Amino acid sequence: MEKLEKVFGKHSVRALFLARPGDVRRFVVAGKDEYHAEMIAQARQHGLKVEHLEWPAFKKLGEFTEDDKHQGVMAYAKPRRAYGDRDIGLLDEDGCVLVCDQISNPQNLATIVRGAAFFKANAVIVMKNRSADMSPTVVRYAVGGAEFVKVFTVTNLAAALEQLKAINYWVYGLDERGEATLAQSDFGPRAAFVIGAEGQGLRPKTRKFCDALVRIPGGLEGVESINAGVAATVALAEFTRLMD
Repeated sequence: MEKLEKVFGKHSVRALFLARPGDVRRFVVAGKDEYHAEMIAQARQHGLKVEHLEWPAFKKLGEFTEDDKHQGVMAYAKPRRAYGDRDIGLLDEDGCVLVCDQISNPQNLATIVRGAAFFKANAVIVMKNRSADMSPTVVRYAVGGAEFVKVFTVTNLAAALEQLKAINYWVYGLDERGEATLAQSDFGPRAAFVIGAEGQGLRPKTRKFCDALVRIPGGLEGVESINAGVAATVALAEFTRLMD
């Protein structure tokens, strides 16, 4: 039997229809048709059968909890392509990569993926262990962003950074101790920003593999840093500004 991935929420399913409609195997809605008119039209445009369920059956099928913001829309599709350590060479092009050093909070990872998609980053790299993964919940939090960015899951972050350097990426660690700010840095056409875990920031081992440490200006005693997802988005925005 074909293994399928659950995608839910209007924005996430809409992005799925835009990015890879041919991978969708099942489309399910609950509630009034007029509430889902746009989604139903898109599904039919791609030749998909629209399956209508009552709310209890819909929630049971999706195994939803009260915290899942499904909006009565769900699709089952072939999983997105999985990228790993051996695929880093595919990133041999100008642009920006975000590297997550043990980002374990699903909402932070989703924010990073969403920002990477918005700013058209080349990829997001996450760790296989001690890290959030691309679960259906993360995909939902990313509000469609997961469909438009390559996500690489690697077993050895240091080795991944070395592979990026081998294809001419300059590796910047986002760290409050960096001597230069993002705006003061002279980025080349290929940059990899490493974002540290919530609370502890970059691990000492990871900092050793960075070509430079850069900081986001701001902060005060007691609020020395900002959310990992926000920091990644600021870095992407600054890189994009400087490259334009």
